[in-house]
Amino acid sequence: MGVIISSLLFQPPSPPTPLKSDLYFWLKTSLNSKIPAFYIQQPQARYSIIYSHGNAEDLGSIYEYLLTLSKLLYVNILAYDYSGYGLGITDKENIKNCIGPSEQNCYADIEAAYDHLTKVEGVSFDQIILYGRSLGSGPACYLAEKAKRQNKPLAGVVLHSPFLSVCRIVLDMGFTFSTDIFPNASRIENVGCPALIIHGTVDKIVPFSHGKGLCELIPIEHRVSPFWAEKMGHNNIEFDRSRCFIRYLQTFFTSILQQQKKDKDIPLSIVVNKRRNLLQKRKLVNGLQGRQLVEGRNSQAHHSQDQ
Repeated sequence: MGVIISSLLFQPPSPPTPLKSDLYFWLKTSLNSKIPAFYIQQPQARYSIIYSHGNAEDLGSIYEYLLTLSKLLYVNILAYDYSGYGLGITDKENIKNCIGPSEQNCYADIEAAYDHLTKVEGVSFDQIILYGRSLGSGPACYLAEKAKRQNKPLAGVVLHSPFLSVCRIVLDMGFTFSTDIFPNASRIENVGCPALIIHGTVDKIVPFSHGKGLCELIPIEHRVSPFWAEKMGHNNIEFDRSRCFIRYLQTFFTSILQQQKKDKDIPLSIVVNKRRNLLQKRKLVNGLQGRQLVEGRNSQAHHSQDQ
């Protein structure tokens, strides 16, 4: 079943969309795949986006679009191809190793992009915003959850036309199967950072209910006002509703900046005092519980003696 789903899910452009060699570089993943990537930079930009594209796209087809988006939002954008996509399919080493697209490869691919951004480009984790479009929502949710568990929560995540999980696009039983692919519904609760959902209300590829369902699963402290694009489908929001689309993203990035500034402006003494008070309350509660337990045992002992 997994093989059938994968063959339907991954639809890389064939042949790969051309891209000038001076615009991209190569990344090596933990699963020994070589994938192309490019990094568009703006001088002194505060945030860097890791962009995970849709299932029928590759770097060559999205370069000009992301170049424009980087300028409009004034952010850096690192985009990468999935294993078995784009120029990577022509690489001799990939051909020799029979490298192709898969769920696990996608996870290794975005990890390679993250490692490059943090270790080579020197970008801090709290300056990274993940952007996952359609298929890209899978690796984006995966990395956001992983970063949170490593106590390195990212600045934010944008999920554009996302799905609850792959199987639930075809048959939504209200839960995620154990053999499902990209279980976003199980991960969205643990992303640990502000999350924006963008979805067209008449999307016929990934139903609108998926975006709405994911939004409802985001913890209230991280949920931001979603962009429900009225009468828009799966692939036309950013073009047919471009002004509104850009405005939502700008507002989202501004809210992240304001919250981070607010957190940094809190005096350290207040943070320390809050933690100290919390520890004192815990000790008090534990002490009371212990006292109640001892008194309860003594009461039982006296009661036994009276009998």
